[in-house]
Amino acid sequence: MMHVGKGQAGRGEVPGQVSLHASSSISRPTFFFLVWSLIKKHRASYTVMGLSTCLASLLTSSTMQVYQAGKSFDSIGNLSKLNTYRRFQAKAPYSGLFIVTVPALACCLLVSVFLILSSVTFLTQERRREYGMMRLNGASRRRILIIGLLEFSIPLALSNLIGCLVGSLLTVPVGRFYARSAEFSDRGMVFTPRIRPFIAVVTFIMMMVACLLGVWMAMRKVGGASPLQLMTETNDRTKRIGWVRSSAALVFLILTLVVGFAPLPSMTQDLRIMFAVILVITTVYLAAPVLVVLTVSVIGLIPAKAAGGPGLLALQRARKESAGSTAIALPAMMVLTIVISLVAALQAGSIGGAVLSLYPLKADVMATSLDPDAENRDPSELISGMPEVRDFVTYQTQQWAMEGSQGQAATVVWESADQLRGQNSSGIQFSPVKGNLADLGPGRVAVNQDSSYSIGDTVCLLDRHDRRHEARIVALVQSPKGIPQLSASNNYPQFLTVDDNLPRLGEDPHTIIPISAANQTDAHRIVTLLKGGLQGDFAVQTRQEYIDDFIQRGLSGQTALTVMIVGGTVLALIFMMQSIAILAWERKRQNQRLNKIGVVWSSITWSGVMETLTDVAGGAVMSLLAIVIVEGCIALSFVQAGMSVALTPVPVGRFLLVTVVLLLVAVFTSWLCSLQSRKAEEG
Repeated sequence: MMHVGKGQAGRGEVPGQVSLHASSSISRPTFFFLVWSLIKKHRASYTVMGLSTCLASLLTSSTMQVYQAGKSFDSIGNLSKLNTYRRFQAKAPYSGLFIVTVPALACCLLVSVFLILSSVTFLTQERRREYGMMRLNGASRRRILIIGLLEFSIPLALSNLIGCLVGSLLTVPVGRFYARSAEFSDRGMVFTPRIRPFIAVVTFIMMMVACLLGVWMAMRKVGGASPLQLMTETNDRTKRIGWVRSSAALVFLILTLVVGFAPLPSMTQDLRIMFAVILVITTVYLAAPVLVVLTVSVIGLIPAKAAGGPGLLALQRARKESAGSTAIALPAMMVLTIVISLVAALQAGSIGGAVLSLYPLKADVMATSLDPDAENRDPSELISGMPEVRDFVTYQTQQWAMEGSQGQAATVVWESADQLRGQNSSGIQFSPVKGNLADLGPGRVAVNQDSSYSIGDTVCLLDRHDRRHEARIVALVQSPKGIPQLSASNNYPQFLTVDDNLPRLGEDPHTIIPISAANQTDAHRIVTLLKGGLQGDFAVQTRQEYIDDFIQRGLSGQTALTVMIVGGTVLALIFMMQSIAILAWERKRQNQRLNKIGVVWSSITWSGVMETLTDVAGGAVMSLLAIVIVEGCIALSFVQAGMSVALTPVPVGRFLLVTVVLLLVAVFTSWLCSLQSRKAEEG
């Protein structure tokens, strides 16, 4: 009879299995002892899984801590010495963290859920013979399910707990990284290192739910199989996709193509793109087993032809044990699909919004002040003396706070009375919609028609000294098309006044001068003359230069994408390295048998490296096909919106960078694991 602790030499032998049959001569080990013996037997795999889960919890926990720090205005200091507008500005970076941390947190959780499910499922599948031995020794399906849940819960709970606590202590460095990566300055932002128990508990619960969900789903498959099926490893190591999953993948593929390419006039451009991205991600995950088998079988032919025996062994292993290939390829496939698709979608939204807001720009030349002192310079005399200029308008703008609003600011625009009386059809001036602009004067202003105000409403604006200035709205106006600085929104209403109706006591002053040329060919000459006459106080650009610069500033301001790319890549690397290490550990006996029959260790190591390289490359290829679908959807939406297909963002550089990093780390990890396995055998 086999005793506890003597069955660890064989792959299918289970510590404590005699406890499944009562014996008068051998005392029954406790249930906890049985679970603990299984953890000890597979401690190498659990160590790798624990480290990866700990890092995933660390990233998620630190991100949630930063979000809470921003929501609580952590260490913002005394704001009583600042005026109302500056207090709004001081709070903006903290509240703006929501824009960065929420998508980053969603990305962390999305990648974590997919990859934890994959890695846990892979590990349980590698132990099917072990569970089969338990069944043959009399263990019930329910007992095996409970053993699996408890066995996985202990290392996962410990690693999640450590990750959540360490993540709580990293609020300062992670917060600074998020602040620098957001579309605002981190000046004045102070993050206090502290452990917020509620956030740590919430993160721990979310990560444990994701982990145990993967364990339960994997153990259900084990419990549903017969002992004979469990003992026959080849039945499930090929990772065949079930009809339910394949049907769901086909349905989601059809939905992706419909949303991405079918005429859907009721769906906005941004909604279409983001919906297509979500459907593509889901389709890739559902079809992963089939996609990996196809790509690995094709790509694996390259090392099989080029490297002889080791390459042929790599191809055979990849085809035979596709569960391992899927576990390694899925992190690369998912992170590239998720991150690069979201990057393209966010860039497309920025480009589309910029182009549509700038259309139609009637001005041929735009001159914008570069610093607050430039507003004291009046270039009107210089511009009016140019024969190439047909007409122009000088707008001076400032930002004011609004009484009774929570963080709401207003843009106040001054226009001379002469300009208002000389309305023309050039499209570079405010045009009346309702009311009479002649009524503008002391205590009377006009408001952009896009705001929520009506004629007769009274507003109270606060200047830089927090003095109140009441004004009654006497007209609704339409701002000039294509000039974002003069556009309005619900968050930033725009008020038009005349001459010195309101004192120039706001914040962030700017001077904006749209210019119409007498002839289209005169625009470049106007730019040259103004650059020389204004001596760097103004940015002077042609219409196309102004549009290109505005779009580029919008894209460069999306540095928050760095958080998504770095975080997603780190998570993918964590789970990919985990899968490689688990596969290497579970194959240790197999590699030893190959060595005993004459296969040298260098060939075994080289074969493992090529197999890993094939798996990751296969995942990258399938993600590339998914990204092509997203790019096609973006291009079509641009065309339907009347924009050039050439504006479609193609993040080739980011895709290649992440792919190269994944390949290099995968090769290094595979080589290191093979080396450790060889040393353990020789030792």
